[in-house]
Amino acid sequence: MKDLILSVKNLSKSYGDLEVLKDINMDVREGEVISVIGPSGSGKSTFLRCINLLEEPNSGTISYQNEVINQGKYNRRKLHREIGMVFQKFNLFPHMTVLKNITYAPQKLKIASKKEIEAKARELLSKVGLAMKADEMPNNLSGGQQQRVAIARALAMSPKILLFDEPTSALDPELVGEVLKVMKTLADEGMTMVVVTHEMGFAREVSNHLIFMENGYIVEEGDPKEIFAHPKNERTAQFLSSVL
Repeated sequence: MKDLILSVKNLSKSYGDLEVLKDINMDVREGEVISVIGPSGSGKSTFLRCINLLEEPNSGTISYQNEVINQGKYNRRKLHREIGMVFQKFNLFPHMTVLKNITYAPQKLKIASKKEIEAKARELLSKVGLAMKADEMPNNLSGGQQQRVAIARALAMSPKILLFDEPTSALDPELVGEVLKVMKTLADEGMTMVVVTHEMGFAREVSNHLIFMENGYIVEEGDPKEIFAHPKNERTAQFLSSVL
């Protein structure tokens, strides 16, 4: 069994009287791909944002490499380097070229020399199929291309874990496949990933573990193929029948 890299225990999150996450538990092992599915408003994105402390949990613990990160004075800069995130809306800097978008954070944090950072950025652009777009501005790219740049930008920090928050939901249907292809390649290469997604094919075929959320709870989890074929929870079955 591979090493445990991230562990979430009894996590809860509220906004005033609205309880969004309720007693969430999850373990992530190195090289594992976990897909999180469920209806809108079930707490999936908030859960993801709590993992790297973009949102502060109200209770429970998040441990990364056996160290609790949501209590005390954990180094947030180090955390955001090692737990990267790809957002639904790309969040590229519109005034910077594709290459500058990818090199900006590594250069600011001085994680390597400028020459090394730029070489890695060009290598990552090749990896996501955009080697010829280094000098383009983001607005000149399709949504699928922008999302692939966002993935390359996250990879430029050499993260240990990548979080994906519905990375294809803002894309036209014909552009979804190119992003999922990059994500599948990352999974095949052993990248540890937690993916909130509406792409059921990816969740079933690429994931090692599936989580179904409803009303802030994890209602069912386990082997993706088993859950898709034989969901044990009635709500899971209802959801899957509505989306498949």
